[in-house]
Amino acid sequence: MESLMIEGPVGQLEAAYHDVGSDDVLLICHPHPLYQGTMNNKVVTYTGKTYMDLGVNVMRFNYRGVGKSEGEYGEVSGEVQDGVAVARWLIEHKQPKRLFLAGFSFGAYIAAAIVQELQSGVTIPHLLLIAPSVDNFPFDTVTPFTVPSSVIMGEQDEVVSFASVEEWVEGLYPPVQFITLREATHFFHGQLVTLRDELKELLDPIL
Repeated sequence: MESLMIEGPVGQLEAAYHDVGSDDVLLICHPHPLYQGTMNNKVVTYTGKTYMDLGVNVMRFNYRGVGKSEGEYGEVSGEVQDGVAVARWLIEHKQPKRLFLAGFSFGAYIAAAIVQELQSGVTIPHLLLIAPSVDNFPFDTVTPFTVPSSVIMGEQDEVVSFASVEEWVEGLYPPVQFITLREATHFFHGQLVTLRDELKELLDPIL
């Protein structure tokens, strides 16, 4: 793992780059910074490990004001710009053939917004949204999705309304792949292996 400090819009951003020798990179976004969300969140790290197992390099990072990252909470738009800065750093310095995007909870919105901001410069083959908090963030501003997208949701989620996500997914066009885990809660307690297996089945055809 390569520990990095990347220049962001309001200061240095702490990041961790995992190189498995691939031309592809995943940029993954963590949950809400005001609710203990960091790049070391277990869903984030486990998802990243799954991509690495499949042969994809992984970049995790902390938004402004989290961990060693400078600044303070940016009211969502700031976190989007942090993510865009990291994505552009990756494109310039790592020159990926393909850049995958993923996010968990709050991070799902950030990842989707990054895709909207990166209109050129790199191929984005897939966007992964894990437990997207559709009731709390303006997902209407990042849809319709311009790249193939998938949503993974636990049916027992106690933080994000499963019904709201299901209704939102049904209204999307172009449609997205919707994967549900019957026993999973928001943080996938006891279900991380199931999440990994679903991710591998989802990603194998893309990779």
